[in-house]
Amino acid sequence: MRADAAPAGPPITAALGSWIAELDAGDVPSVIRDHLKLCLLDTLGCGLFGALQPWGRITASVASESAQGDCRLWGFGETSGAVAAALANGTAVHGFELDDVHLSGQIHPGSVTVPAALALGEMTGATGAELLTALAAGYETGIRLGVAAGRGHGLSGFHPTGTLGAVAAAASAARLLGLDADAATATLALGATQASGLYAARTGGMAKRFHAGHAASAGVTAGLLARRGFTGARTAIEEPFGGLLATMGCDGDRGALLADLGETWLSGGVGFKIYSTCASAQTVVEGVRQLRASGVTADALETLEVHMGSIAVSNVGWRYRPNDVVAAQMNGRYAAAVALLDGDAFVEQFAPDRLADPAILALTERVQFAVDPHIESGGLGLRHASRLVARLRDGTTRTVYNAQRPGGPGNEIAPEAVVAKFRRLARPAIGEAGAERLLDLVMEIDSLSTLSPLASALARPELHEVASQRSLP
Repeated sequence: MRADAAPAGPPITAALGSWIAELDAGDVPSVIRDHLKLCLLDTLGCGLFGALQPWGRITASVASESAQGDCRLWGFGETSGAVAAALANGTAVHGFELDDVHLSGQIHPGSVTVPAALALGEMTGATGAELLTALAAGYETGIRLGVAAGRGHGLSGFHPTGTLGAVAAAASAARLLGLDADAATATLALGATQASGLYAARTGGMAKRFHAGHAASAGVTAGLLARRGFTGARTAIEEPFGGLLATMGCDGDRGALLADLGETWLSGGVGFKIYSTCASAQTVVEGVRQLRASGVTADALETLEVHMGSIAVSNVGWRYRPNDVVAAQMNGRYAAAVALLDGDAFVEQFAPDRLADPAILALTERVQFAVDPHIESGGLGLRHASRLVARLRDGTTRTVYNAQRPGGPGNEIAPEAVVAKFRRLARPAIGEAGAERLLDLVMEIDSLSTLSPLASALARPELHEVASQRSLP
């Protein structure tokens, strides 16, 4: 691509900036606002649980010691500046592979937008309604950008939540700060130029958690800079040479970024996770549970063939080698093995003493992944689909197919189950009474004149020392 090539098509970055600047609470349909309340609840639960993990404690400690401010570090008694709080809280939300996800949008929107918007909301004295509107802006922008990124972005080695999430967080920041169209455009541009996240992180280490935290903090930084007049490239997303879409291997539908913007809300398709694995492995877990329910056991299994699309195979189909919890959660062979043995793949299945369990390791060697041409032809809509073929030692074969994971389109999780998940995740950090108080506040978020009660409910100071000593469950 020539460096002097002119952008083709509409001015995407500026158009998104104008839409964000003009977005009002009344523009967001009530069904979307209600869904975003569930997203907020789920995100806060994931963040509180993630704050108890080593990566959550480390980032909270760094935030507390490096930046002074009044923004809450979830699950702890301390506060910090908005940028640092977004970093710590975003890392915590993405801290155990339980945060919300959009199928064709490819990102975990809650982990990047909620920490950014809530930190800025605390700093500026925003209302609950303003927070929810900022989330609508960030969710919708990030999801649409994920559709435009297509399969090529992830297959180029980028982690969409880290890359595209920086723009989603910037969108939330611009709306929360009440920026005009030019400043909102600059915020998106500054978010885009901070886009980062390498998918090598899926093989182990804490960096994958950090991707979401960095994206959230990038959005806050972008918004605060733009509010003071800092500018960015007005074609940062669509620029043919050096723009986000062109540079990062994006091959999806660019028209999706602006198509029926404000009329059709893709945010309503955000789903919730009931398994503590990469989203790409969740139909695998579900399929194994179905096989298990039909009588298939580890002893009876000769081989398990897992057929999926290329993105899923790239994400989770690699050979498992014991490393740490991240490597296990991002590995479909581990997920299949532990689900067949335990019948589940939630928190307990990723405890440290399970990661090198000989029974699990032996079973992973009998799991094989392959790209399925039919699923591949379905594009992003079948990104999580899987066909499992269990070949048993008695010579029989059993096959199960799941087009969508639990929580995916057409297979939604009931609100009651999201609430139950929130309670399970939040109670270890803030106690039963604290979890119920936070639940009530989220459900009445539209009526809150300030976010102070919500922020206060995210931590009890007397729990800080105890929480800081928690280890993986």
